[in-house]
Amino acid sequence: MEAIRHYFLAQLAEQEAEAARHLGDGYWTDSRTGRNVGLDELQAIGAMKAIALDPRPGEEDAHIYLGRLLADLDDVANRFRAAAPDPDGYGIATIGTVARRLAAFDPSARCRSAP
Repeated sequence: MEAIRHYFLAQLAEQEAEAARHLGDGYWTDSRTGRNVGLDELQAIGAMKAIALDPRPGEEDAHIYLGRLLADLDDVANRFRAAAPDPDGYGIATIGTVARRLAAFDPSARCRSAP
């Protein structure tokens, strides 16, 4: 389970670094709205950071723990779609990227929120 947790955190860090690169490059700013996609990515990362990473009772098995993290990511994605301004879809894509990569720890895990 610790490997899953560390991998999840590494994915968040990787996505955060990408968002920072986007914020520092005018290419990623919409010329019509002036909005940089890095803002949407950072908002999505913040939402994912709210996921509780400590195993809950009954999550002693890594597959159960992984399944709960994927379900939590799915919930984050649904809330993000409903509430966040994400005109270009980069925020939801960030959540989908993390979910797909995390699902790779178990090929039978389902990643429902991937775009």
